[in-house]
Amino acid sequence: MSTFKMNLGDIPPDQLSNTEKKYSGNDEVKPYHTSAFRKEYRKEEPVLTFPEKCKKTAGNLVNCSNKRKCLEKVLPFLRIYRKYKIRTDLPNDVIAGFTVGIMQLPQGMAYAMLADMPPVVGLYMAFFPVLIYFFFGTSRHISMGTVAVVSLMTGSVVSNIVLPKSNSLSPTSLPTNNSYLGDLNDTASLNDTIFSTTFVPTIESTVDNLTMQKLALASSMCFLVGVVQVLFGVCRLGLVTTYMSDPLVSGFTTGAAVHVFTSQVKYVFGLKIPRFPNLFQIIYTYKAIFENLAKTNYVTVIISAICMVILYIVKVHINQRFKHKLKIPVPIELLVVVAGTLLSYFFNFKTEYDVKIVGKIPAGLPEPQIPNLKSAFENISDAIIIAVVAFAQSVSLAALMAKKHNYTMDSNQELIAYGAGNIFGSFFSCYPFAASVSRSSVQDSAGGRTQVTSLFSASLVLVVIILIGPLFESLPNCVLSSIIMVALRSMFLQVLELKNLWKISKYDCIIWVVTFLAVVILYVDLGLWVGLIFSFLTVVVRTQCAKAVSLQKIPDMEMFADDKKYLKTQSQLGIRVIGFNSPLYYANGDMFVKQVFQIVGLKPERARKQIKRLGSILEFRRVSQSSLFLGSYSHVDPQPPMTSSGSGSEHISVSMTISNGSSGDMSQRSSTTDLQSNGGSIRSRNGSVKPGNKDFGYIHHVIIDCSSMCFIDSVGSKVLKQVIEEYKSVGTIVFLAAVRDEVWQVLEATGFTDKYDSQIYLSVHDAVFAATVEGEGEYGNESPKARMCTILEDLEPHVEDSLMAEYKTV
Repeated sequence: MSTFKMNLGDIPPDQLSNTEKKYSGNDEVKPYHTSAFRKEYRKEEPVLTFPEKCKKTAGNLVNCSNKRKCLEKVLPFLRIYRKYKIRTDLPNDVIAGFTVGIMQLPQGMAYAMLADMPPVVGLYMAFFPVLIYFFFGTSRHISMGTVAVVSLMTGSVVSNIVLPKSNSLSPTSLPTNNSYLGDLNDTASLNDTIFSTTFVPTIESTVDNLTMQKLALASSMCFLVGVVQVLFGVCRLGLVTTYMSDPLVSGFTTGAAVHVFTSQVKYVFGLKIPRFPNLFQIIYTYKAIFENLAKTNYVTVIISAICMVILYIVKVHINQRFKHKLKIPVPIELLVVVAGTLLSYFFNFKTEYDVKIVGKIPAGLPEPQIPNLKSAFENISDAIIIAVVAFAQSVSLAALMAKKHNYTMDSNQELIAYGAGNIFGSFFSCYPFAASVSRSSVQDSAGGRTQVTSLFSASLVLVVIILIGPLFESLPNCVLSSIIMVALRSMFLQVLELKNLWKISKYDCIIWVVTFLAVVILYVDLGLWVGLIFSFLTVVVRTQCAKAVSLQKIPDMEMFADDKKYLKTQSQLGIRVIGFNSPLYYANGDMFVKQVFQIVGLKPERARKQIKRLGSILEFRRVSQSSLFLGSYSHVDPQPPMTSSGSGSEHISVSMTISNGSSGDMSQRSSTTDLQSNGGSIRSRNGSVKPGNKDFGYIHHVIIDCSSMCFIDSVGSKVLKQVIEEYKSVGTIVFLAAVRDEVWQVLEATGFTDKYDSQIYLSVHDAVFAATVEGEGEYGNESPKARMCTILEDLEPHVEDSLMAEYKTV
């Protein structure tokens, strides 16, 4: 005995009302096509030829309708200092200026030594480029001058100079006046010298020819870096640093800090170790250090250890801990330099203990000279990298300060300011400069208000260059190395960010690690390129790993969301909405097609074979509906038949009872298919929706939500066409919804909109509306209730056979 009972009852009223609406009435709103919307509301853009575009761009660059604003744009200091308050701003700038100037003295000499330059070059850099930045810069709080990373990269370039043994000059052959290259023009070894005229310096004749060529090349590199930065600024390429993400910059600077630290180890131990080539430099350097460890000068080790301990205690446990109570930080670096110089002078460290000292420091300003770029162009790639790195470090710090003090900063004008400073400084034997994090922080904490601070710091440095410089000739190099090593502490502490970075984004964490290792192993320049390329690859991987998702309606919010992540979602009978949160282009096109087929649950290739076997699409639909129900039955928990609760909400329930009459015993089995909570979906024992059974019936429409596609290429257009044509062959219609302007332009250019214009709707809601209307048209005037009953009646013999077969196995 078997019974098959159907109760139309618990389908939510809003579902039934939505599907039973008559859309033929004149009072109903029709769905909006994207093309109609664009024709009605889109502004017409003038079509410009390429020469016209170039002319328009050039006009925007040189547009100076208001002379005052144009002048203030070129010289930002005019705008800043029109509102300068002498009574309140000047005292703070004076104090901050002298504080930063005191820091500039030891740091400038230390970082110049890191760049393989004489220490006095660091003092030049604290004066000449800083003056130019005062006029052209837009940041009020950054301190320009020497920095560790740029010094290291410059040192890697100039250290490659090696003079031939023949025809080389001995130090004693150099003249003793300030133009000691002037008498060397006839020497064969200097035919390729960087300067076309006599060299700048006020350095004594003890400086050998190799050092002179290093100075010359560094100055030429500085000029080339300045030109690159000015060109970038004029071409409005200030956004070039956006390709250098924060994790990449952090990993890069930490890796560079390892190189800086390694380069100073030999000075701490008093070892004479040559500078190795860039590739695997750290490995070769530490190998040489361990091989020569027996030659350690213990006096330099003791001096370095004492200096490091003092610097660490004062900077970390006094200046940093009591920074709110101290008006200005304790200038411990200058005090260490002064103390080290006095002790070295009175105890004669150089002759008594063989401690290497700074040596001759010239007094007075260098004479300006024009560099010859013949040899510098051989290092054009290094110049571009240094220009970008220096700009990235400086502009990020400038943006941070501008945000903190609520004013605007122009990145393009900053590029011009950095470039102008480098070009000007190159005439005075400077190498590329940048903004220092430590000095900028001190300038800000000391109360600096504007770049007037840099004028006072430069004035203090000028006094040292002219009068006091020679007094530091007895300063041990290990003292400067100690200052550099302690200053690297903040860079090494960036390693602690990895834990949080891993929690936030594993991709960013991997970028940090890869960049760090590449910089440490391959050196700074190659490591930066590896980090950039790897960062770009992660973007490609993220787009390829993007997944299409099934979107269902949330009735209360009138929006569509991922049914796996949101509650109370409601599917549309016979309609599948798909979202794709990624650009659609050549790299992920095939993956997109496969995911769409999987979500819809209908593979066109397989469906075409079944249609050919069954004879028609209508027969294929009927069989598909039957198989969907039978596939769902095996997942349904046996439950007693559900009855109407009288609450007014209807529910469709199918109750099947099978009994055998043998031996007077009745074995009864009931099964109820619940179609309530997910719009016709089948629920399993734990209440979750079974995949592939979310819609009770054949999928007649597929809607692709394009709102998250920021762009597509020609391949993406072909992929969308492929999906539409594939489903069209099996009787399923594909709509596109919420197409962005950027995507529309590509679709229009490829001819996609000419053929499929009627299938592109303004929003997902419009597309679902149109799909529902077309779905109603396919079934004529048959209501959803009657359609459901028809399906169940067609399935009754199949269900009974399935139940009877299962009962017999028991």
